[in-house]
Parts: sequence; structure tokens; C-alpha cells
Amino acid sequence: MGFENGLLLNFASDMKRTAIIISYWCLMVLLTAIILSSLSYSFSESCLLASLLLPGGIVIKFMLPRILAEPAKTRVRKILLLLLTALVIDVLLVFIGHGILLNIRHELYRMGGEFPGTQIPDIMVNPVFLTLLLLVFSGGDYLLERFLEEHLRQKPQSITFTSDRKPVTLLQSDILFVESNDTEVWIHSLDGQKYRNKTAISQWENMLGMDFVRIHRSYLVNRSQISQNDSETVTLSDGQVLPVSRKYRERIPTT
Repeated sequence: MGFENGLLLNFASDMKRTAIIISYWCLMVLLTAIILSSLSYSFSESCLLASLLLPGGIVIKFMLPRILAEPAKTRVRKILLLLLTALVIDVLLVFIGHGILLNIRHELYRMGGEFPGTQIPDIMVNPVFLTLLLLVFSGGDYLLERFLEEHLRQKPQSITFTSDRKPVTLLQSDILFVESNDTEVWIHSLDGQKYRNKTAISQWENMLGMDFVRIHRSYLVNRSQISQNDSETVTLSDGQVLPVSRKYRERIPTT
């Protein structure tokens, strides 16, 4: 299977995964709106307020994987701080949303509608209720992402690319690491061979997927070939030692 075909397969699976994730968040908003509609809100008002809870969940969605990749001794503190930050964001947005709804209700009242309620339901600013919603939103998303990454992403078993104007085919598992060197990359194989290629290392990262980890702007490493690692270096199965940059350090749990 060629390099371009592999990229297309991964692009298609990524699009499918994105559609499923978006559907999940829409479903969570709908279920939350149904809960809120049992209070003093109409269903349309409930949908608006439920949508305002999304930013807090999205903050957790993008920050939680980064925190989980850090050493265990710092995770609990950072997770609690993340939850508190998301909670503050959502409470502020709920108050803003409630104020907008009150303005709309007063306008409708002036046009002959029923007298609008003015009190925000206690449950809408209850930290336990909002934290539970955030955990359901982001926790479900995290588990779904892990499941989809394992079951949807299609990785080619072999990769064909051009090296010095000649076609080369390698099994993905036979690639030790990819090294970026200015305008070209070098693909290092398990048998000690090196192949020069013009494709950017970022494209190799997308192509090779979760079986490889970026440890440096210049290095993409086969996870299964890492024998030792710490916050500064990675030692490969053949004894080579590669540097780990600060930007990518959190992707590699220390041992």
C-alpha cells in the first residue's frame, strides 16, 4: 500500500471519528437540555443553556490527555485545578445565558406574554451538579476517543515511499525512527539501513499514527522500540540515545 493511499485511509477514518465525536457532544447537549427543561425553562431555552456548558467540557477534553501523560505525583493537583477552571467558566456562562434569557422573556412579556420568572434555579449554579455534567461530557468523550482510536484508525502494514529516486517498501513495524534534517527526512530501519525522503516529518507522524511518538521536532520514534526513557532522553532497542525536547516531553511517561 502506497504512502498516499495510507494517508487517504487515515484521513477517511479521522473524518469518521470526528463525525462520531461531534454527534456525541450534540447528544450530551440534547440530554442536558431535557434535564433543564424540567425546571423553569422552555426546551429552546434549555438548549441554549446546555450549549453554554460546552466550553468547560471542551477545556477538559483538550487538557486532560496532556495532564494524564505527566508524572503521577502531579496529576491529581492538576486535574482538580482543571475541573475548578472549567467549573468557573461554566458558572459564568450560565449567569450570562440566564441574563440573556431574562431580557428575551421581558420583551415577550411587553408584547403580551406571561410574566417571566426571574430567579435562576439553584441547581444551575450547584457546583456538584455542574461538575457531574462536566465529568460526563469530558469523561465520556475521552473514553470514546480511546475506543475510536483503537478500532477505527486504519494503519497500513507496509509503506511505499521514494528514496533517492527509487521506490522503497517497508513494514511499519520495521521502522526504528524517522529523523528530520532540514528539507529532508531519514527513515531508519531495524536492520540499520537509512533511507532519504522529502516528505515532512509531520506527514510521517500522521501516517504512522499512534504506534509512533514524536519526542523532538526532529525525531519520530517507534514506541515498541523504546527500551528506556526519561525526561531528557530515549534509548532505543539498538542502543541509540535520542534527545527529548521540552515541547514533547509530556507525551512520554518517565520510567
